[in-house]
Amino acid sequence: MTFLNLYKNPVKIDKKTFLNAVNRQSPMAITPSGDIFYGAIETLPPQPYIYVGQPASLTGSSLSAPTPLTKILGDNYDVKDEGETISIDVSRAWQELLTANEPFCLYQDTTADGITEFSDQKMDELLWHCCEFDIQPREVAEFLEKNVKGTVICLEVERPYSFNGCAFVENLDEAYEKAYTFLRQRIREKIASKEIDPKALEADQEEALRFFDLDV
Repeated sequence: MTFLNLYKNPVKIDKKTFLNAVNRQSPMAITPSGDIFYGAIETLPPQPYIYVGQPASLTGSSLSAPTPLTKILGDNYDVKDEGETISIDVSRAWQELLTANEPFCLYQDTTADGITEFSDQKMDELLWHCCEFDIQPREVAEFLEKNVKGTVICLEVERPYSFNGCAFVENLDEAYEKAYTFLRQRIREKIASKEIDPKALEADQEEALRFFDLDV
């Protein structure tokens, strides 16, 4: 997977394209590469986004004042006019990023909570079974990050260190098959090294072995 640290990389968009999108005053979404999609979150294609919602109005109305360009996407986005381009700094917008990407990402990874679950039911079932043998979600996620195509969009700060990220895979079926094979081999290794005693298994561990088609 590719890691994209948005803390260090403001998103650039063609100025005319961005202003036209804002002036439509309809729901829209912005990708990390600066592409714009229109529609509510339920209609968007599954991919990473840095913004999903309806921007405020640059012109205002009889009931509201105009919103400055710098805050047109909300208080935690810093929008700057750079001549022919618009630069969007999302370094303070983790909660907005989380809300925008929660329907699409495979897992979230944060300094506070780590990785607790996969959003896909089949993938999460893998976690449930492998935890019976002390294989944690972190190990599975790190394997996927090295072995499947996808993107992790994150806000990573070095001092004091913090990490908040969302991971996306391009091919969920491929990710599942690779993760299943990896975990099957890891359990075999644990049995071979005697970390797992096949003669002293609990019921949930026996079920997990059947799930991974391991006959011990």
